[in-house]
Amino acid sequence: MKLPIIPKLILIAASVSALLFCSSVPEEIEEGLTPMEYFQRAQEASDSSRYKLSMAYYEKFQEQYPDERDRNLWAYYKMGKNRIALDRFDALLDKYQQGDPSLPAGPKILAEKVKARIIEQLPPEEEAVPTAGSSP
Repeated sequence: MKLPIIPKLILIAASVSALLFCSSVPEEIEEGLTPMEYFQRAQEASDSSRYKLSMAYYEKFQEQYPDERDRNLWAYYKMGKNRIALDRFDALLDKYQQGDPSLPAGPKILAEKVKARIIEQLPPEEEAVPTAGSSP
């Protein structure tokens, strides 16, 4: 039995809508992942254009590990919360300026590069606003 064209189109449209709706709802985020697992899964979700899921992983990480200051700094940056990230990058770079011998060189270089990228992305009126730890 053949269906007329209009009911076929309605059936196809309903199927496509259902697929799109289901794919946009983030999965349940597991409890108790390690910090590295949260970041890995957030990156995998981002790489596959599942941005809401990626943000959900970063937010869950921040809930589970609020004391992970340096990693939370990267999570803020990844979530596009540039003003918060910039303040946190300044605080991290201040630790380097104070000569904390326990800090490895790699994160400092990356922090400087990412901070510069954030400043480039800020609207011109925000560039002049001093952030925590920066010199006026």
